[in-house]
Amino acid sequence: MARPTAYTAALADRMVELIASGKSERQIAKMEGMPCRRTLMNWKTAHPEFLRATIAARAASAEIFNDRRMEKAQRLYDEAMARLKSGEGFPRGVVEAIRASMQEDAREAAMRDDSRFGDRRRVALTGADDGALRVETAPDLSGVSTEDLLKVRALLYGQA
Repeated sequence: MARPTAYTAALADRMVELIASGKSERQIAKMEGMPCRRTLMNWKTAHPEFLRATIAARAASAEIFNDRRMEKAQRLYDEAMARLKSGEGFPRGVVEAIRASMQEDAREAAMRDDSRFGDRRRVALTGADDGALRVETAPDLSGVSTEDLLKVRALLYGQA
C-alpha cells in the first residue's frame, strides 16, 4: 500500500478530524491512503500548526471516551437499580466486564487529555502573589557544642 509522504493541508485536516472523532494515530496510520506514524511525527516537527491541531483534537476526543464511560456507568447503575427492585441477581462477571470497559475508556480519556482526565495531579509551589518561593534556611549549628545547645534549650523552654 503506497503511503503519502507529502504534507498537504487537506490530508492534515482529515487526520485531525479522525483524531477528534476518537481514532488513535496508530489506527490512522493503518488506514489506506494515510501516512505511517513516522511520517506523522515528522509532520508534527515540520508543521507546528499541525502539531497544535492534533493536540487540540486529542483533547476533544478525550470527551468522547469520558462520555462513553459515564454512559456505561449510568446504564450499569440503572440496571442494578432495576434488578434490586425486581430481586433478580446481577451476574458478577457482567459487572466486572462493564467496569473493565469503563476503566479502559477512562484510560483512553486520560491518555488524550491528562490535565482533565488523568489521575496525576500537578502541584505548583509559589510564593506570595504567585511569585517565587522564598527559601529560608536554619542557622548552621554544627560548630556549637552540645553543652551550649543544652543551655539554649533550657532558656527557650524555661528550664533555667
